[in-house]
Amino acid sequence: MGAKMKLMDGWQKFYKYWSVRLGALGAAVASVLIAFPDIALNAWAILPDDLKAFIPPNYMPLIGVAIFVLSMVAKFIPQPKLRAEIQNNDSAK
Repeated sequence: MGAKMKLMDGWQKFYKYWSVRLGALGAAVASVLIAFPDIALNAWAILPDDLKAFIPPNYMPLIGVAIFVLSMVAKFIPQPKLRAEIQNNDSAK
């Protein structure tokens, strides 16, 4: 019953994880689109026609959500260089 919460090893380098970076980017994009919907319309207007044909306009609001979902997927993809850096820092202590 007395389970203690413990931070993961290397928590000090949380900002280097792709899952954290993508989560922050997704949250920022979604926040901007919600707060300033005109920006999405202006961004759509300046996109080249060939890119507009590739991305249906009704998918534009989902870009922030997609980035956020990718951040959850990125959590399960190993980052060997970062893991080695964390292990080297732990062994140096």
